[in-house]
Amino acid sequence: MPNKKVIHRSFFYLGLVIAFSVCVLLVGCGTPVTEVATTEPAEATEGAQPAEEEPMTTEPSEEEPAGTYGESPMLAERVAAGDLPPVEERLPENPRVIDLPGSSIGAYGGDFRDPFVGDSYWSSQMIFMIAWRGLVNWNPTYDGWVPNIAENVDVNDDATVYTFHLRKGLKWSDGAPFTSDDVLFYVNDIMANTELTGGTIPNSILTPDGSTPAVANKIDDETFTIEFNIPYGMFLLKMCTYDGWAFVTAPKHYLEQYHADYNTPENIEKLVEEDENATDWVTLFASKSAVGTGADPAVISRDLDYPTMFPWVYTQEMGSGTQFIAERNPYYYWVDKEGNQLPYIDRIVGTQYQDEQTMLVDALAGKFDTVANTTNEMKATFVENEATSGLILHPNPSEGGGQISILFNQTHPVMGELFSQKDFRIAMSYAINRQEMIDSLYFGQGEPRQISPTEDSPLYNEQLTTQYLEYDVDQANEYLDKVLPEKDAEGFRLDPSTGEKLTIVFSIQKDDYGLRFGDAAEMLKKYYAAVGVDIVIDTITNDELGDRGDENGIEATIFTAEGGVGITAILDPRYYVPNQGQSYWGKGWALYINQPQNEAKVEPPDDIQAHIDLYNQVLQAPTREERLELMGQVIQNAADYFWVIGVSSATPGYHPVSARTANVMDNWIWGWNPGGYAIALPEQWYFTE
Repeated sequence: MPNKKVIHRSFFYLGLVIAFSVCVLLVGCGTPVTEVATTEPAEATEGAQPAEEEPMTTEPSEEEPAGTYGESPMLAERVAAGDLPPVEERLPENPRVIDLPGSSIGAYGGDFRDPFVGDSYWSSQMIFMIAWRGLVNWNPTYDGWVPNIAENVDVNDDATVYTFHLRKGLKWSDGAPFTSDDVLFYVNDIMANTELTGGTIPNSILTPDGSTPAVANKIDDETFTIEFNIPYGMFLLKMCTYDGWAFVTAPKHYLEQYHADYNTPENIEKLVEEDENATDWVTLFASKSAVGTGADPAVISRDLDYPTMFPWVYTQEMGSGTQFIAERNPYYYWVDKEGNQLPYIDRIVGTQYQDEQTMLVDALAGKFDTVANTTNEMKATFVENEATSGLILHPNPSEGGGQISILFNQTHPVMGELFSQKDFRIAMSYAINRQEMIDSLYFGQGEPRQISPTEDSPLYNEQLTTQYLEYDVDQANEYLDKVLPEKDAEGFRLDPSTGEKLTIVFSIQKDDYGLRFGDAAEMLKKYYAAVGVDIVIDTITNDELGDRGDENGIEATIFTAEGGVGITAILDPRYYVPNQGQSYWGKGWALYINQPQNEAKVEPPDDIQAHIDLYNQVLQAPTREERLELMGQVIQNAADYFWVIGVSSATPGYHPVSARTANVMDNWIWGWNPGGYAIALPEQWYFTE
């Protein structure tokens, strides 16, 4: 779960798995492709871990005809009124066919009722219902990739050229064709435009060497290549994460009006004058686009004209009210095995609350179909009130390398010098009574540990997992005496640079994803005071944390703990490598990589840069064995430097979904990288009443 500038969570074993697809011939309607429900990982692994296999090509096979296409009565009425073309003209020639084991053909209609505290994109469940739908996706078991908007992908022998074959006849939510030009617009005209990126290409999924951008080349409307200057064996797995959505969220026909290469200076100037957030074409584009440097993905929740490829599209923004509505995309490219266009559910209706307690009361009264950011503390309440709430608890294994992270910003302009001293971080770790935190915050579920890949991961590192875990006030004081030897009359330590009492500001995000950041901070305040370190807690919003982070103004914070199961650490290395928006422990270095035009950036010292370069080699390595070996070195560096402090192992989670909702999988892996609800395919959920 993200904040505005954040875009966060995790993954597993190496090797790309490609599910074979099956063509279903529909009478007079084209040929939808049905994906097989199982995959064969390159190497069998324990647990649900994303596999990785050497580049290969997916090839569809055929099934018997499935009949004509079906559609929601909601859309059939619009067709009859002449507002929409027939469903056969809205779908591609070969829609993606969803047929999960144990699932049933659903019924159309209904509103999925989603309560939330915060904004209508990041804080509601909408981000998980829509955003993990790229050219390729995770398969439902989270152990490989399957084709999605791309019907198949060819990869050359050294993994430098990826050839994507789009489904023919795809359309944006406004009915305009989705073609190779849209992907090229994102890759070449947005991410490679030096004006939009501030003069330096940002490090991203498109720059495996950290600096040289990929180039997209069009072959025809349905075929294009993405070429890299070095091998990039992890590219397709990286595209299954949140990073992949941007490739299909830059509608050229809509955004080109704001782009200087596609509109006249006179027209651009007029548009700038009309936009209070714009001063030139660059700031204009950033305010209008959901993708690119400085863009806010949540613009799609405010600009109802913004075309997307998502299953539901916003049709009523929240604005100053308390409710948003997202309706089914009439051009969505998925169907069930009988040819019925998905999704089954007509609308997602989000209702905003000012506090979680009031929201919970209404949820327990049966007003909603889910509840976001639930905690272990709430679990018994949900069980006791199942009859009135109508909510069933679905268990979800976690992808995390821990429960929460404690992050001291080693690049902060004032506090960074202190935080950069390993002795300080060791002391802060010894000062924590982890078992008490686990018992108080997480109902005794979990074991003390640092953030690290889990024991069944090929990247497990015992040193990183187990070091400095003991609750030992004497050792904490011994290490602190090395870096903060002087104290005041009350026993609080003095800042060596000022001679005044040292106070550390913990910026704590309100929207804590059920992880109880605020309560954890209060406990840390007690532990740290016991060793003479004063902290104050500044509770701020999701957006404020992102904005303050972009100014490198975060001294310390508590956040999530991705990077545990399988090869998650490679796909989401935020706590091992300072290259992510949530790498608050080295935020200035992350800004240097991701926002090179940002004045708050901090150039990494030689050892940190070498570490970042080592991680880039992991992404580039063409074979599984090389990737594991190199990432093992990255993890060992993280152990030796001890940049990030952990508290507990990740605990299994649960997510309430109404009993009236059918086709909901049990035990899907929950996390940022698999996409929360997205991997459970909510498009094929339906209501039984």
